[in-house]
Amino acid sequence: MNKILQLLTALLAVTFSSYAQSQTPPSLGAAREFAVLGTNAVTSIGSSVLYGDLGTSPGTLITGFPTGKVVGKVESGTTVAANAKTDIVRVYNELGQFSATQNLTGKTLGAGFSSSNAAVRGTTLNRGVYKFDGDARISGRLKFDGQNNPNSVFVVQVNGNLIIEEGSVINVFNASANNVFFQVTGNIQIGAGGMTGTPSNLSGNFLVRNNAVLSLGTSLVGRILSTTGDVTLSNNNISLPEPITSGSGNDDGDVEENATLEISKTANSSTVTLGDNVVYTIRVTNRGPEDASSVTVEDKLPAGLTLVPPAEADRGTYNATTGIWTIGALPANQTATLRITAKTTALGEITNVAVIGGGGSSSDVTICVRPARPNVVGVGEVCANGSASYTVSNVSTGVTRLAIEVPANSGLSVESQTLSGFTVKAGATTAPGTYTITVIAVVPGNCQNSRAFPVELVVGATPTVPVIAAPQVSALCSGTTYQYRVEQPVAGITYTWSVTGTGWEVIGAATGTQVQVKAGTGTGKVTVVATNACGTATASTQEVTPGAAPAMPVVIDNSGPCTGLTYSISNPTAGLVYTWTAPAGFTFADNSTTATGTSVTLKSSNANATGTLTVTAGNTVGAACPSSAASVEVNASAAGSEIVIPTVFSPNGDNINDTWVIKNLLNFPDNDLALYNRWGNEIYKTKGYKNDWRATGLEEGTYVYVLRVRGCDGKEQVFRGMVQVVR
Repeated sequence: MNKILQLLTALLAVTFSSYAQSQTPPSLGAAREFAVLGTNAVTSIGSSVLYGDLGTSPGTLITGFPTGKVVGKVESGTTVAANAKTDIVRVYNELGQFSATQNLTGKTLGAGFSSSNAAVRGTTLNRGVYKFDGDARISGRLKFDGQNNPNSVFVVQVNGNLIIEEGSVINVFNASANNVFFQVTGNIQIGAGGMTGTPSNLSGNFLVRNNAVLSLGTSLVGRILSTTGDVTLSNNNISLPEPITSGSGNDDGDVEENATLEISKTANSSTVTLGDNVVYTIRVTNRGPEDASSVTVEDKLPAGLTLVPPAEADRGTYNATTGIWTIGALPANQTATLRITAKTTALGEITNVAVIGGGGSSSDVTICVRPARPNVVGVGEVCANGSASYTVSNVSTGVTRLAIEVPANSGLSVESQTLSGFTVKAGATTAPGTYTITVIAVVPGNCQNSRAFPVELVVGATPTVPVIAAPQVSALCSGTTYQYRVEQPVAGITYTWSVTGTGWEVIGAATGTQVQVKAGTGTGKVTVVATNACGTATASTQEVTPGAAPAMPVVIDNSGPCTGLTYSISNPTAGLVYTWTAPAGFTFADNSTTATGTSVTLKSSNANATGTLTVTAGNTVGAACPSSAASVEVNASAAGSEIVIPTVFSPNGDNINDTWVIKNLLNFPDNDLALYNRWGNEIYKTKGYKNDWRATGLEEGTYVYVLRVRGCDGKEQVFRGMVQVVR
């Protein structure tokens, strides 16, 4: 792969003379071997296959591999990935500096879809720089035509999001996908609209500032590279573009004297863990000028490697028994590729050689097979002067010893060890805390040891005296339940609570970082004790004297039409503050809903409003231990002073409007009422009318009334009129 990509870099370095028609493509540098590179995360759903490297930088989150497959290297937060990210940012910025030869803002690339001609029609772009001032959309087929210039460069600048509808196709003709660049300032969404469920087939390099999301089954010959965002794959196939060169060939099937065959062999990783697979990629390129025939390559796996079928060849067949790859005819300027997957079965350096048949050139790759990472289990916590024993498994054959490293100056030491286990002792001076111990399987020779297995050891100590956090109130009240808690509790410590004093009790559980305590009638003590496996701390105690609440006040209702809605305390005590709370729909004289004093007056805009007025007694306003609340029912009509006399009523026995009710008259009991028929005969007379006249024995008709009422000022007011009786 490295040799081919070096050739690719050389091809990309060609400079064109006409700036408006062609550009010099920016060099991808350290990013050239990456098929996908994200910032914090690359996520794959399903069985995505990447023929190239996969990486993240500076993040390290790569998920879905496996099940997905990377035929290349995986660089998760490594220096290699960081160098590639630097070059991606550079290339992204360089692409943004290219001068546009055409502005396509508002246009759609492609001609959409039809049931019989899904993505055949489309848009053709010749070499140049195309700009979108905003989002861009590809719908259907987009064709880049180099017009027989294999070095043609295509740049699409999108100052927004790039949306590629499902089923869309990007083809490159007479040019290389290596020289097709999309520079996107926003996000790339492949799979929005179009032919739902139809995979897209794309070509080109996509450099995006933010995130890239590929729809199910999308294939790409090119790269997905993000400067600051993440990449999401869904059962995709992504391969690096092959370099394109020109040349001529013949059809006679013979190996031509002037056919130059080159071979390169790469592995997807230079270091592999024993038992894991390594993927070898062998490429044979005919540099021409003539075609070649009967091409074969011998690549027989050496000891320490076992073939994992099938071998994948884009030309010819591979015989696993003989190790012979029979390519056959290979036209000039074309490449044949073979991918072999092998399982590692032995430790150390393994060199694998591929040789072109007939004494041709060869290419070899050396990998280092390191031991499996050991698995360690054991005690996770000890006290000072205590020892922790661990059991080690998954130690590869050929490992000579375990390298066990404890933090320097920690007071920890390794007491004993074998290949199957070890013991670590905490010293008397070892400070409480969490320490990381690493275990590495060591092998002789120049190859690498295993990856380190980290083990966390918690060294404990006797707990410190806990600090009690009291309830945030000005004073405690007898009979009330409060919550006490431990300030800055420590995990792994058991806190046990207790109380003493008359009437004091723990409500609910007595263990935990907090407790519910009911205050008694006298001085009490709240105590907590902290305990762990290393000992018990000195008890912590708080002494509390609760306050007593005053007696509940008694409320007198003084309401009336002459006094208004007035209420007072019948037994006020000097030094106490009485706090009133108005019911909904009522306010006090100053329009507030709370008031203090031994008497209050309410008002309401609704003459029929009702509610409950409450009052408590306390030593101060908002006292911590107020009395129980006294209450009285409030009816706004009790203060009604306007006499309203109805002109009709229906005493028919249906319990609806059966009596002649004069509104607010009951608030003025000093009244006289007389009624007369149409001939002036008195038919009804009473003092202190109670709204109970039913016109008993009278026919339907109209009657005259005379009502005399003595008001709040002591003066008499006379009301005259007529009332109609309707049966």
